[in-house]
Amino acid sequence: MLSVVKAALDAVMERRARALVEQVRAALPPDGPLLDLGSGTGHLAAALERALGREVVTADVSDIHVVGRPPVAITDGALPFADGTFAAALLVFMLAYPRDPAGVLAEARRVTRGPLVVVQTVYANRFGHAWHRGREFVWTVVAFHASRLVGYVPRDARFSMRTRRFYTADRLQRDVASAGLRVLSRSARPVLPGGALAVATWTLGHDG
Repeated sequence: MLSVVKAALDAVMERRARALVEQVRAALPPDGPLLDLGSGTGHLAAALERALGREVVTADVSDIHVVGRPPVAITDGALPFADGTFAAALLVFMLAYPRDPAGVLAEARRVTRGPLVVVQTVYANRFGHAWHRGREFVWTVVAFHASRLVGYVPRDARFSMRTRRFYTADRLQRDVASAGLRVLSRSARPVLPGGALAVATWTLGHDG
């Protein structure tokens, strides 16, 4: 039974990773190593390596990888990489969790010589905010503990995804500007009608 559950979870994560690759690939430079910051289960990094034939370095505050190599361990503060190490960095559904998201963006800027690609859920009104909170609880808190219970992620994995903020586009823009970055392009995939909730994909460049 557990093997069936794990296979089902793998199928969901693989499908999600393939969709994310299509969402971000146009923003990525043609060569050079990539950084997946907040890499989670590792499915996105593995899908990028398969699709693009590129090296993808994963980094996270907790090791919950299911596929690929274990992530480079990181904490709040400086990332353990030299300036300009990566051709691009991806920050996918992770800015809600760190204490200082602008600081995380600034560090990603330092270690990346090309664009930063941010994928983040954003809400626009009270209905979107309420839906977002419920969605976050189910797909982050419940999903993590259920995955650990069935052994999909390591049973000793530490829960590190305490949601510290829910983003509007304006709030995300303020953190981007505080990090010394500017928006090069943006797109949004609606989750709820009328723009109440959407998945935003922003490509960021160095501001000067």
